Amino acid sequence: MEGFIIFKGKLNRVLYLFFIIVLSISLTGCGLLESQIPKTNDRSKGKVKIGYVQWASAEASSHIVKEVLEKMGYYVELYILQTGILYQATSQGNVDVFVCSWLPDTDKNYWKKHKDSLVELNDNYRSAQIGIVVPKYVEINSMKEIKDYEDKFGKRIVGIDPGAAQMEVTEEKVMPNYGIENWILEESSGAAMTAELERAIEKKEWIAVTGWKPHWMWSKWDLKFLQDPDLAMGKGECIKTMGRPNIKEDMPEVARFFEKYELNTEDFSSVMLKIQNGQSPEDVAKEFVESHSELVKYWAS
Repeated sequence: MEGFIIFKGKLNRVLYLFFIIVLSISLTGCGLLESQIPKTNDRSKGKVKIGYVQWASAEASSHIVKEVLEKMGYYVELYILQTGILYQATSQGNVDVFVCSWLPDTDKNYWKKHKDSLVELNDNYRSAQIGIVVPKYVEINSMKEIKDYEDKFGKRIVGIDPGAAQMEVTEEKVMPNYGIENWILEESSGAAMTAELERAIEKKEWIAVTGWKPHWMWSKWDLKFLQDPDLAMGKGECIKTMGRPNIKEDMPEVARFFEKYELNTEDFSSVMLKIQNGQSPEDVAKEFVESHSELVKYWAS
């Protein structure tokens, strides 16, 4: 897996804070140091540096744009970054673009901090959603009911990596709002979360996880979002493409491509599920580009 920073497995808060402290020492006033990004031989049109967070949707989308840009004559480098660092590195010009900005709610704190130094290029997916997800056999439908079933859920919600904005929203807004602030929000990763979900479903146990759409898990299992009547998670999300300062002036063809790049739910789900089933992201992206020639032609025009 290509990347700069990769979060794997289950991280406890102490390790995570230690990592951030160490990382912050390596950041100067200009942010992510250029020397920390490996040098390679550029293709004829130059290099494009794409960052993404290690979510299934971001991985799938980033590999698709990498494949298209390489066919357009660019050398593309991918970097897996924690959300806050991704926003910072892009705003400072050390990452060119990313296709996984969740707004208006999930990433709003990072957006507020860096919006004056980022170029909003496009909405690449318009039907995104985050929330607390449970198997369909769970006999409640709303977050307002969840506190009455603490024994069934074990007073826990299985989360993802602690640097994810969704974890912050869940802990600071959702849990207090629905009276479960004394529950445990388990820190793990996207892969660990789905593994826990699968284990529970096999045993028909009740489980609540921090989930989102698009994601391959919706194609594999019968799931549902618990209704959020108080809108603690927000009204709905859009996945946006963000570019570094002056990307339109410095990389006009690349910027035009990202202004057109967009996926629908069917394509997104198909790509993510193939990756989950064992195909490499690179191979899946190549297959997608080959089978969607007219769409790719439009993006690249």
